[in-house]
Amino acid sequence: MSTSGSTNFTTSRDEIVTRALALLGVIPGSSVTSTSTDAYLVLNTLVKAWMADGLQLWAITSYNVPLTNATNQYSIGLGQTINIPKPLKIIQAYNRNINTNIDIPMRILTRQEYNMLGNKSVSGNPIQLYYQPQRNYGDMFVFPTPTTVEAAANRIVIHYQRPFEDFDSGTDEPDFPQEWFDALAYGLACRLAPTYGIPLQDRKQLWNEMTIIKQEAMNFGLEEGSMFFQRDLRNW
Repeated sequence: MSTSGSTNFTTSRDEIVTRALALLGVIPGSSVTSTSTDAYLVLNTLVKAWMADGLQLWAITSYNVPLTNATNQYSIGLGQTINIPKPLKIIQAYNRNINTNIDIPMRILTRQEYNMLGNKSVSGNPIQLYYQPQRNYGDMFVFPTPTTVEAAANRIVIHYQRPFEDFDSGTDEPDFPQEWFDALAYGLACRLAPTYGIPLQDRKQLWNEMTIIKQEAMNFGLEEGSMFFQRDLRNW
């Protein structure tokens, strides 16, 4: 016997909901009906809640931010100056000269470190960055403030954690890799269990199973590499 040669298996929103309800014994073996409307809402809120879990490799992307003369604050979000979905966190940044393609690593500051900077409008080639997420957008602050020369010759390349896409229709596929399909179904079942009156003991068992399945998916999505510790030698 031969294998299929195919690796493109996927699922859909309605299939995830059907499986979650089957795990609860609500509609075993049947298809999604109009009674599943609440499950659609819960699935989307579950996906949004899981964005807080952190830096999965497949959810990290990059963007080249153009600089503007005498401007050190850039709003990032749909409809903002930088019109992309709001980054959840900026995890790495560098200043790229577009003529030479030479990158200068940028230091990502905390709020306290940024506030401690003296004259935030001092001119120069940006080498530090602070990102402040808001509700629907985020503000990126660079230091020093670029002049006409720096703005024309450089871009800020940011690597950031992007938000997960919504489930808007029944045929939408998950914005997750295949190894997360089980976790989505079990996670949704856990969230719906109180609504359908599942006994507490059964809910605990379901939660334990979901936690193991989700953790396995999360472990696979983390970057593997060496870690080094050293003294913080920076000065202001």
